[in-house]
Amino acid sequence: MTAFLTLGRYFFQRYLTSVIATFVASSFFIYLIDMIELSRRSVSDNFSAGELALISALRVPAFVQQAFPFIILFSSVFTLLSLNRRLELVIARAAGVSIWQILAPFLAGSFLVGIAVTGAYNPLAAWALRTSEAIQAEATGQGLATERTDRIPWFRQSAEGIVSVIGASSVTRGGIELNGVTAFILDDNGVARERIDATKATLVDNAWVLSDATVAKVGYAPERQDTLRLPTRLRPEYVEQQLADPETIPIWELYSKIDVAQNLGYNVNAFSMQYNTLIAMPALFLAMTLVAATVSVRFARMGQSARTIVSGIIAGFALYVVTFLAKALGSNAVVPPVVAAWFPAVAAGLFGITILLHQEDG
Repeated sequence: MTAFLTLGRYFFQRYLTSVIATFVASSFFIYLIDMIELSRRSVSDNFSAGELALISALRVPAFVQQAFPFIILFSSVFTLLSLNRRLELVIARAAGVSIWQILAPFLAGSFLVGIAVTGAYNPLAAWALRTSEAIQAEATGQGLATERTDRIPWFRQSAEGIVSVIGASSVTRGGIELNGVTAFILDDNGVARERIDATKATLVDNAWVLSDATVAKVGYAPERQDTLRLPTRLRPEYVEQQLADPETIPIWELYSKIDVAQNLGYNVNAFSMQYNTLIAMPALFLAMTLVAATVSVRFARMGQSARTIVSGIIAGFALYVVTFLAKALGSNAVVPPVVAAWFPAVAAGLFGITILLHQEDG
């Protein structure tokens, strides 16, 4: 029993070391790609090199969070391959250690990493992404939300006898603040009679307070106003549901926001999908480890490592496609978000267990 615990601790430490190394390498690689992409776009014209580096660094945690299942997959493959190449798995199997006892430390490590990513890393990534968007919105009057074409950017509102349509490039502060604002005030026939462009709009006392606004009327020269009040009946929860990226909201706030939005009759599919995806993440990490074991737990002769790595990449890509499709279906209410979030983890886990049982028992 003591020998098994010692072996388990050894495998556990090797696996966590591989996860950390893969995480650092992936973060650095993603950071370089994002820096190049931001520099290529017109975004770089508004910022210095240091500011651009800061914005990219704040965006990286959210990107890495999406890549974490692959980090777990490749960490498992590389660790098992390394143990195989050094004949450590062969010796353990010869000593009577079963495949499930060998994988137990890996599965425990994957589950603990999943808990840490869901409970601690996700709030950090959400905060960093919100901060990066706020920095850009404050400097340029618009955020990165224009990249998310699945969000609805325009709202029609009627209050105090004024009918208007308002749109924004991004939303911050839980739906209270809009950035890169454009609004149209309509006449009784539904035709725009005024256009208002503002850098920011803040929701205060049933009205949008527009800052640094430019008002354009047909037949008149544009008029500049420091502040302008535009009546509205919109609630912050509705604005956030329509414009905010679910990834900018930490898991500890998602449930309460979903509950409030449901009570107000708003569509919460995208936020519910994000919440259930985060809850299912530890199970998905377990499934990725099982899938990795199916292609790397057997002894690999010289020249077979490349084939094993390619097999792992194919398996990871297939699971990514399934996860992406399931998330799209859940976000659009084609299937319940709970089912869409848990299906990839359950399917991949059952696939891995089935293949391992077949390899072990024939």
